[in-house]
Amino acid sequence: MLNIDEERCVHRLTTAAKCRACVDSCPTRAWSMHADGLDLDPGRCDGCGLCVPACPSGALALAEPPELPLDQGSLKLVCERASGTGVRLPCVHALSEARLLDLQRNGLRRLMAHTGDCGACSRGAATPLSARVDAVNGELLRAGATTISVQAADAAAPGVSPRRGFLAGLLNRPMAMLGRTPAPSPDTRRAAVQGLAARGVRSTLWAVELDTRRCDGCALCAQLCPERAIVWLEGEREAGLSLHMERCVGCGICVDTCARQALKPGRAGCGAPGAVFRQARCGSCGGLFRHLEAHAPRHCPACRARAKRPNRLVVN
Repeated sequence: MLNIDEERCVHRLTTAAKCRACVDSCPTRAWSMHADGLDLDPGRCDGCGLCVPACPSGALALAEPPELPLDQGSLKLVCERASGTGVRLPCVHALSEARLLDLQRNGLRRLMAHTGDCGACSRGAATPLSARVDAVNGELLRAGATTISVQAADAAAPGVSPRRGFLAGLLNRPMAMLGRTPAPSPDTRRAAVQGLAARGVRSTLWAVELDTRRCDGCALCAQLCPERAIVWLEGEREAGLSLHMERCVGCGICVDTCARQALKPGRAGCGAPGAVFRQARCGSCGGLFRHLEAHAPRHCPACRARAKRPNRLVVN
């Protein structure tokens, strides 16, 4: 069963939101989108949990998150539709970036999974677990932390007998890593970026790019961003957008509300880091306007776009 926090859903923040993460990730079509909002059919939900890591705003959570006990720094997962031993999950691909980072912090070093034939499974279109692990490992490397290795569920450590490997693990690993079952932390993207920030890493898991040539400084993106990943700074004669992509969770509100299409999904560190607007007075209408140019234009955008009109009101 799912716990749903409606107040966190991006569709509650703005009617311009186009997020379909839960709909697109659901293999049973339990989620659907209508003109008046999202709808969940509990009768169709099979509890796979794939919509939880897909939701960018953390509006969804499993009512009973699975316990993931670590054994000597290892975690073995088994899909409910596959054979094998380990922690049985409805779908191993539902393990989020937040839980992976939390498990690594608690000692996870090796991840093993029996997935069965994902190509023939109705859940096979989900973001693969391997892709999430790769993304998390990239962040861990930037933090100088130990990464998570992915192995086949029945693979032993290379060149080490099972008995010798077991004893070596007992001698070389701290007691905190032996048979530990970490308490689940919040399973949200916000928790993931906060966990990276605690390690001193500016997250690059999700981001948007700004095209300053299109931006008109309306600042609507900054007003609506729930994570303050885009901030509007106001000075006496200057103002601008400041992008803090280490806070971004990829909700897409800024992209959906930008009338000039100046924002698009991207990677942190790509595109312009922000935009600085200067204030000027129009030489035609006398109104104040903002501009990005090094030298102020003579006329505001409205006057520049105005069509030429005849000098006389009546023409014979």
